[in-house]
Amino acid sequence: MIEHVVAILYHKIQDSDFTNMYGIKKPASGGGQTYIQAAGYTRQELDRMFSDAHDIFNTPEFWDSDSIYPRKRYTFHATVVGGATTADIELAPRTGRKDYRISRQNIKYRHPAWQASNGFPEPNRNSIGEYIYEKNYPHIIDNLFILVIKTVREDDTAHFYATYVDSETLPLTWPSGVGLEDIFSKGKRQGIIFYDEQYLRFDNDKNAPFAIGSAADIEIGNVVLPADFNETSDDAVEYATKEISLTVDVPNITITKVEAPQLKKKKTRSERRTGTKDVDYARRHKNLKKIGDLGELLAIEVEKRRLIAEGRPDLADRIEHVARTIGDGLGFDILSFEQVGTDYREKYIEVKSTTGGKNKPFDISVNEVEVSEEKGQQYTVYRFYGLSSTAKEIRYYECRGSIKENFTLEAIAFKAYCKG
Repeated sequence: MIEHVVAILYHKIQDSDFTNMYGIKKPASGGGQTYIQAAGYTRQELDRMFSDAHDIFNTPEFWDSDSIYPRKRYTFHATVVGGATTADIELAPRTGRKDYRISRQNIKYRHPAWQASNGFPEPNRNSIGEYIYEKNYPHIIDNLFILVIKTVREDDTAHFYATYVDSETLPLTWPSGVGLEDIFSKGKRQGIIFYDEQYLRFDNDKNAPFAIGSAADIEIGNVVLPADFNETSDDAVEYATKEISLTVDVPNITITKVEAPQLKKKKTRSERRTGTKDVDYARRHKNLKKIGDLGELLAIEVEKRRLIAEGRPDLADRIEHVARTIGDGLGFDILSFEQVGTDYREKYIEVKSTTGGKNKPFDISVNEVEVSEEKGQQYTVYRFYGLSSTAKEIRYYECRGSIKENFTLEAIAFKAYCKG
C-alpha cells in the first residue's frame, strides 16, 4: 500500500536531551528530568500535524493572554521506522513556558525507535560501565536528529512513525529537492516540514525511508522515479508501465489559484540516476498527453467561471481551445478574454500541467517564449499541479507576461548541423 508523507517533525538532540535520555546527573533521591525538549513549534503547526493523534487533551494553559486557544497535549501511536513495533509518544506543553516536551524518554520508557537496541547512539562509559557526562557529547550527538513522520495511506488513514538520523548533510539514500535539506541546514535545530504542495513517498526502511512520488501514484503504481525527479521536467506518468485513466469531474471539482513559488535553480547532487521511463513510447506519449489535455480543460473551466462571475457568459461561450481547433504552433493553448477598464481584450493562455508538486519545473518551447514577448501582459502561463483522479482539489498558479522575466530558463536541447 502506497503511503505519502504528510509532515515531518525534526529535532536536533541537545546536550540536555541526551543527558536526560540516559539518566546522567540524575539526583540520588530519584526523579529528575526525563523529557526531550521540543521548542519552536507554533500552535497552528502542532494542531495541523497532530490532528490525527488518538488522544488530544486541552490543558489548563493557553497560547494567548485572552485564553482562547488552549495548549493541547497530543498522544499518538508511532511505529519504529524499519520495523513493526509501535509505542505511544506524548507531546505536551511545559508548564509556564511556551515550548513543549516529548515526555518520558528516559532509558526505561523511551520510544523503541530511540533505544540503543535500535542503534541509537549512547554516551561513553567509565571503567565500571556507567554512562558519563561530556559537555555536548562530542562526536556522538554532533549531527543527531530525531524524527516523527506523519503519513497518509491510500485509504486516507493517517499513521505516525518515529526514527532518527545521524548525518551532517542529506544522506545519499534520501531524495533531494523536496525540503529534506532543511533538516540539515546550519543553524536549524527543529521544525516541521509539511508536504501539501509536493509528493514524498514513505518506505518503511530505516536507511531509506523516503522516495520521490506524485499525486498519481495510485494510478501509475509504485514505480521507481529518479532521485532528482522534482528538479526535472519529467512527469511521473512517463514512468508508468500501463495506460492510466484520468477521470476528473472538471465542471464540479474545486480549482484553487495560489501564489507562484519563489524558486532559484538548484544544483543537483552527483548520484546514480534511478527510474526508467516506459519503453513503450506510444503509451508514454499517450499518458503524458492526458495530463496536458486535462490541464487545458481545467484552464478553460477557470476562465468560464471567471467570465460568468463577471456577468459575461457571452464571452465565456467564445473561449477557444486553439490547441485543438488550430494546433500547437501558436505559442499558447487557450484564447480567452479579460477586462481592462470598461472593455475586454484577448487573453492568451499557455497551460503546463503535472502530477508532481508546485515547485516542479516544466518544458517551454522557444516559440512560447517568443510569443510571450510579443503578447506582453496579455500572455499568461497557467501551471496546474497535483493532477490525479483522486484529487479533491486542484491547484494552479499564474505567471503573466514575459516568460524570460518570470522564469529562469535552462537550455536542454540543441539544433545540430552536420559538419561533413
